[in-house]
Amino acid sequence: MRPSVSEDVTGGGALSVGVGPEAESQVDARPSTPDGPIPSRADRILEPRLFWFFVVVAVVQSVHMFEHVLQLIQVTVWHVPDDEALGLLGYVFQLQGTEEWLHLFFNMALLTSLWILLGPIRASSPSIVPRWAYLVYVIGAVGLETWHEVEHLVIISRVLMNNGCPCPGIGDAALGVTDTVLHFIYNAVVTSAMLVPFWFVVRNRNTRERQAADLAQAGH
Repeated sequence: MRPSVSEDVTGGGALSVGVGPEAESQVDARPSTPDGPIPSRADRILEPRLFWFFVVVAVVQSVHMFEHVLQLIQVTVWHVPDDEALGLLGYVFQLQGTEEWLHLFFNMALLTSLWILLGPIRASSPSIVPRWAYLVYVIGAVGLETWHEVEHLVIISRVLMNNGCPCPGIGDAALGVTDTVLHFIYNAVVTSAMLVPFWFVVRNRNTRERQAADLAQAGH
């Protein structure tokens, strides 16, 4: 739409330029609230609810990873039999003489959380999370953890059959390694792959908070 020019007869002939609706919408196409513009899709991962959800997932998985580290120490250093190496929480929450129910629910919660975060992380790439880091998350975290959960479902089916262990999964029987070693590796890879985009998200959020603080200080 062409701008409209009108003469202000009361103001001594001053000209005013009117801008049509199309041009006005181009000035600020982003929806806004009284608190300011609504964040773009790429910025969703930085919003408080999603960001702190990501933080909680990272903390809980770190606790889970510690359990596997402790199990590995129990088996390799303290020579505890594999079926009796329950980590720390495993001794508190064991069921049918095994910690496998605890790890099943740990991994079920983790897998659900990884899938919830997948969309926001994808939207944040490449502006916040580099493309390679997003692919690491997809393959190393979401992909491997999906397989990991299948392993735990097989293990639990054998726990139910035997009313406890022995309860081999798929990978340990096929590769000839103990489930303690194999599941330590699973969790180490998944945790690392999850923390890669997490690091970029935290760094970007901290950078923006510093910039906002600098602007606020400059405004005073």
